[in-house]
Amino acid sequence: MPAWLSLELGAAILLLAVGAALRLYSLGVLPTVIQQDEPAAAYDAWALLNFGIDRNGFSWPVHFVSWGSGQNALYSYLAMPFIALGGLNTVVFRLPMVISGVLALYLMWKIGERAAGRRFALLVLLLLALSSWHLIASRWGSEGNLMPFVLLVSVYLLARPDRGRFWVQAVAVAVLALSAYAYGTAYALAPLFLGLVFVWLRLNGLADWRRLLLLSVLAGLTALPIMLLVAVNSLGWDTIEFFGVSIPRYSGTPRYESLNLLLVGDGGRFWDNLPRVVVVLLGGSGNWGLSLLPWVGALPPLAILVGFLGWGAVLYRAKVEGEYGIHLLLAFWFGAALLVTLLSPAGITRMNGLWLPAIYLIGWGAFLVGRYRRLWFYGLAAVYGAYSSFFLYQYLEKYDDVIAAEISYHRGIGMAIERAVEVAGGEGIYVTDIPFKLLTPYIYALFYTQPPPGEYLETRVVADPNAAFKRNLAYGQFVFVSPWREDRENRYRRLRQAEGVEARQVGELRDRESRYLRLLEAGGVDLEGVAHYILTEEAAAELDLAGMAAERYGNYYYVYDPERAAAGAARGPLLRRERPAVAEPAAARDKFDIYREGNTLTYYKKGCTADDTREPFFLHIVPVNRDDLPAERRPLGFANRDFRFGKYGALYGYNCWAVVELPEYPVAGIRTGQFVDGAGELWRVEFAVGE
Repeated sequence: MPAWLSLELGAAILLLAVGAALRLYSLGVLPTVIQQDEPAAAYDAWALLNFGIDRNGFSWPVHFVSWGSGQNALYSYLAMPFIALGGLNTVVFRLPMVISGVLALYLMWKIGERAAGRRFALLVLLLLALSSWHLIASRWGSEGNLMPFVLLVSVYLLARPDRGRFWVQAVAVAVLALSAYAYGTAYALAPLFLGLVFVWLRLNGLADWRRLLLLSVLAGLTALPIMLLVAVNSLGWDTIEFFGVSIPRYSGTPRYESLNLLLVGDGGRFWDNLPRVVVVLLGGSGNWGLSLLPWVGALPPLAILVGFLGWGAVLYRAKVEGEYGIHLLLAFWFGAALLVTLLSPAGITRMNGLWLPAIYLIGWGAFLVGRYRRLWFYGLAAVYGAYSSFFLYQYLEKYDDVIAAEISYHRGIGMAIERAVEVAGGEGIYVTDIPFKLLTPYIYALFYTQPPPGEYLETRVVADPNAAFKRNLAYGQFVFVSPWREDRENRYRRLRQAEGVEARQVGELRDRESRYLRLLEAGGVDLEGVAHYILTEEAAAELDLAGMAAERYGNYYYVYDPERAAAGAARGPLLRRERPAVAEPAAARDKFDIYREGNTLTYYKKGCTADDTREPFFLHIVPVNRDDLPAERRPLGFANRDFRFGKYGALYGYNCWAVVELPEYPVAGIRTGQFVDGAGELWRVEFAVGE
């Protein structure tokens, strides 16, 4: 046997091969469905690669606005070379995550080998190769799953034999800071862990204060765009653009605020969240993560207790024996991640920064048990082997069916959309939305049809452009608010009959959808041109489809009139891009032109952005006769109809419209504009109306 070959090395190669095979097996087929964050990140990557802007019109953003509250961009940028070579599809977009998962196995093995030899390295490699969390996460294109790998690369560099060199430390620190571009929880985890890395370097005599200062500057420069992003969205600055790079202001409340309970400012939520964190740590799923298998958590049940044993042993040796090696670096990572976890809403994905060091410390704890209680170690190994075998069986045989049953994962929607586009030509296509779930069917239409982002931006109809999750009502030939009355009424009936859905909620849904239909009509969306319907199985089952063709794709049906399709109905755009049909505005300002026609007041702005509609509007209506006012308003002499743009308006392509109904009584004059709470008016216009 060659000197370089050993039993341990052969076993490591075998484990690496098995781990890689598990992560590559049936990629794109298992799971067959994609959750909305995957097509969102994938389409934005494709749009930037081919057109230089994302679907919100930003050029090369450091962070996507996405739905309105932000989405991490690092994974999308890493996926671009793969998309350039293989096109935009599920397998191609997931491939970088799979590669990072396989590389993580190798990095963990090398870290373990340098820390405690090949036998320990084999143990920690085995744990990671069969990890339920890591296997599932490595096969999803969910951008937050990249952050643990980025942190692991940094730790691997610091575990190198030449870790005392400045360039090695500089690259490690830069990579660590880069994790802030991968997931929102890294905004807290990265600086906290970086501080502990500096402590570790000092304890090992690997860096003096001058070097640490230089490394701090490097980390700050690497993370500067993200720090500016937080400043822009926390302090209300405008979007920053330089040399083609965008630091965008979100249209809604930043997502990163919801990932940190300190930013929420509600101490009670910490105590409500703590039991959930404990459940997930102990191996529970709680349906707060990516597994959707009720009994599958990130870790085997109670395995974290072995991890705490390993963590405690490392900290004890550091304090008592002055052992500051690689184990301590992983222990510092675990401690920093645990603190951030306690301050974040519970969820397997939201706790992503914790699992790699936890698996490492579980391995170390088990290794110590094997050193002193070998029989106990064999018992732990038997339990873990049985758990892993059962998990793999469930994942390979059951997972796809379980996840496909979740309608929010939209199984079959891609095939239905592609078929509808093929049959419909330029006619309108309705893609159903799902009540009381994240209403994002438009992202699947973008992902599967791949229109240029400029074409999408010109034809989109977005209700409330300042919402954290913006509702897309229509674009191009697609409509996402049902023009089919039977479909809407059946949904309302099902909701009324559904357990736990109150009549009030059903009424709110009906009111919201009626408002959306009015917004579509105000923008000139030709609902009569909608003749093709993509419906959920439940909706299709309750409709009268006599004379209609119904083709099933997963959880969806594509329904259309075959005679109309064969005849080739008139084609044309759904959205007419033109201002309201009145001769001249009643008043005009830099912000909005104000039109009055009959009993309605229309606010219109060409070249509008979410920034133009962010602040509330004031609307004071002066009646001809004060007696028409409620008693409490008569001394003031006007009716107050202050409103938020999203209640009455929408973003139509690059333009904004809001349509407000005036009172029935005769109106003498209008005062309207926008204001900032506590800072006064931004603009005002007054004009007479007359009887």
